[in-house]
Amino acid sequence: MTERWIDFGALKSKVPIRDVLARYGHLNRLKEGRNGRLTGPCPIHGGKSPTAFNVDTEKGIFNCFSECGGGNVIDLVMKLEGCDVRAAGEKLCSWFNLSFERKKAGTEKSASVSQKTTPKAAVPEHQPEHQEEGGNAPLERGLQNLNQDHPYLFERGLTVETIKTFGLGYCTRGIMRGRIAIPIHDAAGKLVAYAGRALSEEQVEAEGKYKLPRGFEKSRELYNLNRSRESAASGLIVVEGFFDAMHVSQAGFRNVVALMGSTLSEHQEHLLSGATDRLVLMFDGDESGEKCVREFYRRLRRRLYLKEIHLEEGQQPDGLSDERLKELLG
Repeated sequence: MTERWIDFGALKSKVPIRDVLARYGHLNRLKEGRNGRLTGPCPIHGGKSPTAFNVDTEKGIFNCFSECGGGNVIDLVMKLEGCDVRAAGEKLCSWFNLSFERKKAGTEKSASVSQKTTPKAAVPEHQPEHQEEGGNAPLERGLQNLNQDHPYLFERGLTVETIKTFGLGYCTRGIMRGRIAIPIHDAAGKLVAYAGRALSEEQVEAEGKYKLPRGFEKSRELYNLNRSRESAASGLIVVEGFFDAMHVSQAGFRNVVALMGSTLSEHQEHLLSGATDRLVLMFDGDESGEKCVREFYRRLRRRLYLKEIHLEEGQQPDGLSDERLKELLG
């Protein structure tokens, strides 16, 4: 038995952004440069500037430096059609003869994507390894039996509602055994990995504070973007870590995302500029936080409105009370 679904990661890897622009009749209005780059007037808002719209056909991403932001091939259809991500995915599947199937057979799950004209299996982008006892089970299975009442979560100041919203819990199986599991979703809401937070100094010394599945690139995602996109029109709050994002969200600011570190990657830059036109930067009160602020201004100040909140030396967002966060962000 199968169910209809869309693997957005595989969809992005199989659909050339050049072909989508051609289908809309915009390709002949763009000038081709080196390395597969296209420039020209923006087809989304109809601007006339000859350099406002830029496309990297090799990476499958676009950006409008005027007002529309950027993103991937799915974001392009969403902006051109004014539709949601599901409708954009279905349209692309229809245009490029792509079909996705997922088998339902008890706890066994398998996924495949095929092109109707030339059937061929495809592996979703950046699919992380997730070995567990008894085989190579899906990510979801590894998160079914988490202990959400673990004392560590409450010691971090999280409420029951926040713990459930973010799907946190103590993991007793698999590669994250003995750690707090933090599910990570992509912008479309698909579970792509989960980070394991160490609970002891021994774990930190042996394998680091956070353990990530082999093959997962955190630089290609923004933590909590899938939840914050609904309120991104009013701007996004950018923090460094997982728990920073959870605490800011718990204080009432749902439009928060985390870099999962203190550096901004090119892919994260495109995700941010494709989601909003204004950012509030609230990084740790230390040298790396200040360096990250400078990097944001160097790369994004001409495209986005940026506002920074400077914390005192040694402070972090997840160590502030809800009242203090509301004073700073309200």
